Amino acid sequence: MNGIAKVACRTIGTVGMGVALFDATQLGRHYSKAIEEDTQAKHLEKVFYSSRTLDTVSYTKNGIREKSFDLRTKNPIFSIYGKIKGAVGGFLYGIGNYLPAIICSSLALICKNWAAKLGALGVLLGICYNFAHEGFGLGKTHPMK
Repeated sequence: MNGIAKVACRTIGTVGMGVALFDATQLGRHYSKAIEEDTQAKHLEKVFYSSRTLDTVSYTKNGIREKSFDLRTKNPIFSIYGKIKGAVGGFLYGIGNYLPAIICSSLALICKNWAAKLGALGVLLGICYNFAHEGFGLGKTHPMK
């Protein structure tokens, strides 16, 4: 019986950790795209407005301004920065959402005997709660109230 309980605890811990990390990576991917677009839009707005203002009338300065506008709009650094910032922020947000599940899964994977069983029980209770809350709407308030 001890071998079966050990395998069950490790399996439940692996499933709980997998779900938490999958959700965190998906949130990281989503936030990466959103923050990248936001960062790029802010940068392009700043570049556009700074390139459309003239201090003096000069064809040379106008040519320099147009070339610098082209170079600044094609700069990939702001896009890469937005992607990295969004991915890290989204991943950490996802990890924060699943912190109790990650702790219980870690207990089920790392510990032995009663601590592993306690961690597996915590993961199972979390799964049951999420299934009842999101699946059947138990404990949710109506949006019109």
